[in-house]
Amino acid sequence: MHTIAVLIGVFALACGCGYLVVRHAVNSTIERQALTVAEIVASQATTARSVYAREIADKLTRDGFGPNVDSARLPGHVPIPAQFLKMVGRASSEQSHRLYEYRPVSRWNLEPTQGLTDDFLRWAWPQLEAQDRSAPAAPIEWRAVSRIETVQGQRVLRYLSADAASQQSCAACHNAYEKKPEILARRLSDGVPAGKQWQQHQLLGAVAISIPLDKAQQLAGGQVNETAVFIFGILVASFSAMFWFNWRLSRQERSLRETENQLKSSELETRSANALLQAKQGVERAFAELSTYMRGIDQHAIVSVTDRRGRIVQVNDKLLEISGFSREELIGQDHRLFGSKAHGREFFAQMWDTLERGETWRGTICNRAKAGGLYWVDSAIVPLKDASGSVDRYLSICIDITERKRAEQDMLRMATHDSLTGLVNRALLRDRIHQALECDKRTQSLAAVLFIDLDQFKAINDSLGHETGDSVLVEVARRLQACVRAEDTVARQGGDEFIVFLPHLPDAHGAGVMAERIQSRLSLPFVIDGREMIVGSSVGIALFPEDGQDADTLLKNSDSAMYQVKDAGRNHYTYFAPHMNQLAADRYAMVSELRGAAERDEFLLNFQPIIGMASGRIEAMEVLLRWQHPQRGLVPPMQFIPLAETSGLIVPIGEWVIRAACAQIRAWRAAGLQVPPLAINLSAIQVHHKTLVERIAAILREMEVGAGALEFEITEGSLMNKTDEVVSTLRRLCGLGVRLAIDDFGTGYSSLSYLKRLPVDTLKIDRSFVMDIRSDAEDAAIVGAVISMARSLKLKVIAEGVETPYQLEFLRALGCDQYQGFLASKPLSAIDAARRLTQRVPDDTPA
Repeated sequence: MHTIAVLIGVFALACGCGYLVVRHAVNSTIERQALTVAEIVASQATTARSVYAREIADKLTRDGFGPNVDSARLPGHVPIPAQFLKMVGRASSEQSHRLYEYRPVSRWNLEPTQGLTDDFLRWAWPQLEAQDRSAPAAPIEWRAVSRIETVQGQRVLRYLSADAASQQSCAACHNAYEKKPEILARRLSDGVPAGKQWQQHQLLGAVAISIPLDKAQQLAGGQVNETAVFIFGILVASFSAMFWFNWRLSRQERSLRETENQLKSSELETRSANALLQAKQGVERAFAELSTYMRGIDQHAIVSVTDRRGRIVQVNDKLLEISGFSREELIGQDHRLFGSKAHGREFFAQMWDTLERGETWRGTICNRAKAGGLYWVDSAIVPLKDASGSVDRYLSICIDITERKRAEQDMLRMATHDSLTGLVNRALLRDRIHQALECDKRTQSLAAVLFIDLDQFKAINDSLGHETGDSVLVEVARRLQACVRAEDTVARQGGDEFIVFLPHLPDAHGAGVMAERIQSRLSLPFVIDGREMIVGSSVGIALFPEDGQDADTLLKNSDSAMYQVKDAGRNHYTYFAPHMNQLAADRYAMVSELRGAAERDEFLLNFQPIIGMASGRIEAMEVLLRWQHPQRGLVPPMQFIPLAETSGLIVPIGEWVIRAACAQIRAWRAAGLQVPPLAINLSAIQVHHKTLVERIAAILREMEVGAGALEFEITEGSLMNKTDEVVSTLRRLCGLGVRLAIDDFGTGYSSLSYLKRLPVDTLKIDRSFVMDIRSDAEDAAIVGAVISMARSLKLKVIAEGVETPYQLEFLRALGCDQYQGFLASKPLSAIDAARRLTQRVPDDTPA
C-alpha cells in the first residue's frame, strides 16, 4: 500500500508539474505572438503615415492646400501626418474589437493625449532617444522598447516603436512649426527646450501600441484545461491498467521464485558435492606440488627451523653440506655457531627487531663453516605462528651466493688495486689519505706521503724485457709492504713509481727513518731468473699538514721532492721544500719553450773532433746539440735532452740536428774544406720510431748529402727492447749507406749474442771506464776486454773522455783505433771546427 501511495503521489506531482510547464509555455508563446503583432502594427502604422505624408499631404501642398494642425477649422486643409496616424489608430482599435490599439506619441507633441502620459512612455522614450544620432546620413536601425504591464487588473503588452522623419519635408515642416512664436512660448511655459530642429531620419515621435493578453490567455487556458483533463483521463486509465498487470505479474513472479528456489537448492547440493570432490583433488595436487617444491628447495636452498628462543630444531642436508657440521652437532644450538664476526651488534639487533614484530626479515649474511672458511648466503627468515597467532618458530631459507660475492670482491679489488703487484691504486690511495687526514686533523697528528721512483729500472726493462721488469716490480712491492706498519698504505702510482702513506706519525723524523728503511731494503740485489741486478730508489717526502692539507697537494709535493732527488744525483731521499714547486714549474716552462726553440733559431751545433791513433788527424767529429736560450743562456744538454725525450720532442729536434749537420757539411765543402764523417746521436725513442729510416733518407735527398758523410751513434740500452724491430731498423739504415756505432758501450747489459746480430761498425768505450784506468785495475781490464772483443768482431773502437797523456798511451798500447776528449779538443763551434779540419793533433799534448 505504501508503494501504491508513493506512486499515486508521484503521478499527481508529475501531472501538476506538467500542467504548470504547459501553462507557462502557452503564456510565453502568447507574449511572443503579441510582440510579433506589435511589430507588424508598428510597421503598418509608420508605413501608413509615410505614405500619407508623401502621397497625399505633399500633393495637397503643391495644389495650394496642405496639412495643418488646425485642419478642422480651416477649409481645404487636411490633418498633419501625426493626426492622421492618431485617427487610423483609433479606427483600427475599434474595428479589431480592442485586440490592440496604437497612437502616435512624442515628447514634443503639444496635444496632451499624444505626449508622454504614463510611466511606460516616460521609461521607454529615453531609450529611443539614446539610439538617435546628431546628423544621420542614412536611416537609423531603431530597436523598439517593450514590457508586460498590469493595467486595471489585466496583463497588457506595452510597445513603443520609433517614428523617425522619413522625409526631409517632414523635418522641415516640424522645424518651421517649432519656430513659431506661440510654439516657442508654450515650450518655455512647459519647461521643454524651445527651438528644437530635426534632420531627416532623426526621432520625431513614436508609435505606442498596447495589446491586452488576458483574452488570448483565457482562450488558451480553456484549451489547456480541456487538453489536461483529456491527458489526465488517459494517464489514469493507463495507470489502472499498469496496476492490474503489475498485480498479475507479482503473482506469477512469486510462483516463479518458489520454483527457482527449489532449483537453486538442488543445484547447491550438486555444486557442494562437486566442490568437495574438486577440493579433495586440489589438496592431493597441492600436496604433490608442495612435495616437489620442498624437494627442489631442499636440493638448492639452505633450510633450518628454530624455536622461539632461536635454538635449531630442524635442518636440511644442504646446510649440513655447506657448513660441515653434522645434524647432531646443530640440533639444540643457535645460529651463533656460524658466527663470522663480519656483522656488528646493530645488524643482529635490527634483524631480531623485525622478527619480533612478526615480519619477514631479508638480508645477506656471512657465515663461517666448521672448517673455518667463510660462505655468504642470501637469507629470508619467516616467523611461523601457532593457532593463537603467536610466533613459536622461525623458518630460515637461504641461497648460497658465495661465488657471486667473491666475484664482486674480485671486481672491487680490480677497481681499487694494481693488477700486477696487488697494491692499492691511486684512486683507493687518495680515498685512504682523505679518510686518515680527517682523523689526523681532529687529533692534530702528523702524516707523510713518500713518493718512490726506481733508479735504473728503465735500463732493466729495455734490456731484459717487460717480463723481467714486471718481476722486479712485484718484488719491490713485496719489500715495500715488509717495511711499513699495519696502518700504512703502499700503492703503485704507475710504471716504476710507488707511494707510501704514513698516517699518525709521532714526528717528522719518522718519515725519514721509513725512507732510509725502504732504500736499504730496495738496495739489496734482485735475483730474477738467476740473474742478479741492482735497483736504486729516489724518495720524495711531503708532510701533513705543513706541505699540504689534502691528498692531491701532498702527492704533487712529494712528486716534486722526488724529482729534486733525481736532479741531485738519485738514490737518496729529501723532504719537500716550497722552492721545489718552482723547480717543477721551471721544468714545465722549459718544455714549453723547447717546443719552439728550433723555429726561433735557438739551437746550435758544436763539433768534437775524433782523432785517429795512428794518423793523429781528425778522422771524424761528433755532433753535439746546444740550446742558446735568450734568458737562460746556454742550457746544458743534461737539462733539456731528458725533457725532450720524456715530452716526445726529441723526434722533431733529432730531425733538426740531422738537417743542420747536413747543411754544415755542404757549407764546409763549399768553403773548400775536406769534411770527415759526422757522428750524430740517436735516442732510443728515435730508434723505435717507425718512420726513422724514411725521414733520414728524405733529409739526405733534400740536402743533397751522401749517406757516407754521416755516422749514427746509438746507446746500448736502446738496442735491448724489441730487438728484432731494432735490428731491422738498423739494417735499413745501413742500406742507406750510413755507418753505425754503439755509444757508451759497457754501461748496459752487453752481450755477444746480440752484438753479433747488429750491423754496427764501431764501439765507443764510455768515459766512465777511461777515467780511472790508471788507478782502477777493473776499469783497465774492462777497457782491454772491450778492445779485444771488438778486434775479434772486426769492429773499430773509439775511446771517449781521454784527458791525460797516460790514458792516451794506455789506449794506444791496447790497440784502440780512435779517441776523443779534452786532450784532443773540447767541443768546437762550426767556425772553430773549420779551422781545425786541416790541423794535425800532437800525440802527447792537448789541443
